[in-house]
Amino acid sequence: MELVKKLRDQTQVGMMDCKKALEEANGDYDKAVELLRKKGAAVAAKRAENVTNNGRIEAFITPDSKTGVLIESACETDFSANTQGMQDFLHDVAAHIATSPAQNVETLLTQPLASNPKINVKQRLDELVAKICENIKIAQFARFSVAGHGLVHAYIHPGSTIGILVELDTDKDASSHLEALKTAAKDVCMQIAVTNPVAIDPSGLDPALIEKERAFAREQLQNSGKPAQVIEKIIEGKVGKFYQDACLLNQPFIKNDKLTVKQYLDEVGKQSGVTVTVKQFKRFAIGR
Repeated sequence: MELVKKLRDQTQVGMMDCKKALEEANGDYDKAVELLRKKGAAVAAKRAENVTNNGRIEAFITPDSKTGVLIESACETDFSANTQGMQDFLHDVAAHIATSPAQNVETLLTQPLASNPKINVKQRLDELVAKICENIKIAQFARFSVAGHGLVHAYIHPGSTIGILVELDTDKDASSHLEALKTAAKDVCMQIAVTNPVAIDPSGLDPALIEKERAFAREQLQNSGKPAQVIEKIIEGKVGKFYQDACLLNQPFIKNDKLTVKQYLDEVGKQSGVTVTVKQFKRFAIGR
């Protein structure tokens, strides 16, 4: 029974399956572990075509706030998305990604897991599939690492179906104001969670998208009878409104709509003695 418990603690598979694996392996612990992993792979293969419309998003930030990871799983039911097993798996893999060179899920799956180099990420996933008996995938991940000054922060919305990763950049060292910058980063994350911007600022938008907005506004005004100069001013006003919706820095700040997000960050920077900018962000949302 001690071996059964040890095997269950290591593999997270049910007690009866662990007992059967040890019996089949004639008490050989390592062989029993391998048998359970093969079973996990078999279960994963059997369920591989099942639809995965649910999932969970988790994040990992290194203690120095210089590297952050956002990871999304896909699974069959919200029940499995909210199990402790799923949470532990995503945390383990996210922590692994923080120091991994993997640029895509396919490469990630082949890598030895940092917390247990005897198995790779795919084998760890197979163990979870065998335990939960659902089709589970790593849908996507993002990793930000600060090259100079600044920090990375993450926000997971209650329910773990929306997650945000943000990198704030500062023009010089601001470690003495780290907590203020973390608060600003959290505020920006929550802004992104609510407003779902397309880009940081207008320079990040596709020029064709902007021209499409201008053309749409011009079409609306073509029979208005207004002078051409007035029409152009109205069009630019509508494009400006589009920027407020689509661009993070142009949006009214959700905690104080008298400020834009850029003005809010300028205030934070002024108080901290640095210039604060949003270098990049990523937003994951289950089913969207």
